[in-house]
Amino acid sequence: MTDPSDDTPDPGLRARKKARTRTAISDVATRLFVERGFDAVTVADVAEAAGVSIKTVFNYFGSKEELFLDRDGAIRDLVVERIASRAEGETPTAALGALMRDNAILDLPGWDAIEGPRRGDFAAFLATWEAAPALQARQLTGNERLAAALAVVLAGENPDASPHAVDAFAAALVAALHLRQRAISAGAIGGVPADEIRARAVAIADETMARAARAFPDLDRPA
Repeated sequence: MTDPSDDTPDPGLRARKKARTRTAISDVATRLFVERGFDAVTVADVAEAAGVSIKTVFNYFGSKEELFLDRDGAIRDLVVERIASRAEGETPTAALGALMRDNAILDLPGWDAIEGPRRGDFAAFLATWEAAPALQARQLTGNERLAAALAVVLAGENPDASPHAVDAFAAALVAALHLRQRAISAGAIGGVPADEIRARAVAIADETMARAARAFPDLDRPA
């Protein structure tokens, strides 16, 4: 029986509070980065604007780059999980292709980031990203981590396959994601109509996944 006098905080409540704090800090940081440029903003600036200490910022984020690309880990987990838990009979390229065509990778549902009322905010975010070499470098590091995580899944499904082949297949899948993201970014920043951006991104998804499937037929196996 629970003691009614026990005022120990609910673990779920603590987790929700931490999540809200993390989101609040990230939102403030993103606003500052977009307004001033990534390189012009310090972690101290973010802490002051968010009303927290610098130590608190680093309790939630490991670096300034992570403040901007705060969804990097979640996106990586989503992509890996989509392939690892794909439906019976579905191949890795089919699973990833569907994810890219549906644009189910961003926080906003579907293609709302380029088709909805927040398109301008999204374009400004992407322009800030493009202008910062440190963020570009961080993205490459993130791609390497994603490829490594996918390779683990693919190797588990193909224990007799060459590790080099597995790594190459994983790298090809990540390269397709990168190409698609670059096309969306260039289109949004350049003011390309939303339907054209979407068509380009879908075409990249279709062609790259088809080519990867042909290049790695022994690894692109149904679940």
